Amino acid sequence: MSRWLICIVAMLLAGPATAADVTALQVVEVGLFRAVTTGEMPSPQAVNERTALLDNVVFYNLTTKVPARLGIRFGTRFRVVGAPANQTVMLRSIWRIPEPGIQKPETGKFYRESIADNENVIGGLSMRGYTFDDYWEIRCGEWLQEVWFGDRKLLSQTFTVEDCQGVPSAARGMARPAG
Repeated sequence: MSRWLICIVAMLLAGPATAADVTALQVVEVGLFRAVTTGEMPSPQAVNERTALLDNVVFYNLTTKVPARLGIRFGTRFRVVGAPANQTVMLRSIWRIPEPGIQKPETGKFYRESIADNENVIGGLSMRGYTFDDYWEIRCGEWLQEVWFGDRKLLSQTFTVEDCQGVPSAARGMARPAG
């Protein structure tokens, strides 16, 4: 009986559990980066149904202009702002791919967006990026990166993939004209 009483008193003194809340994503860097791929995790709604795990991420060109080249990596590094500090939260990353999308030749599967959910820490730095791993993924035009916490969009960043000379013709011609 005394053990239960101690547990109840401890719970009352601790107060109600506070739900984690992300109020903003503070952008630190946007552009082209290098990184070491350390593995992959399943992401059923992402292109190729996987997301790369990265280490040693270094932004080398702070720009929103992305050359249409195999192996290029682009994205955003941000600080997760909210409470309580050090709480783990889930953020959803959505990459919206320019019309008409991209199609994986081996399966015929069409992608108009790539979605992945990742754990983040409130107060910590995180990053989201995209890598052109195969020629069929390269689509010229405006790629829109969004990061969501629940039903709130906290980040929206546009990258323009350009310079399509040398890219297979399936990926060309989708860039929007200036003006």
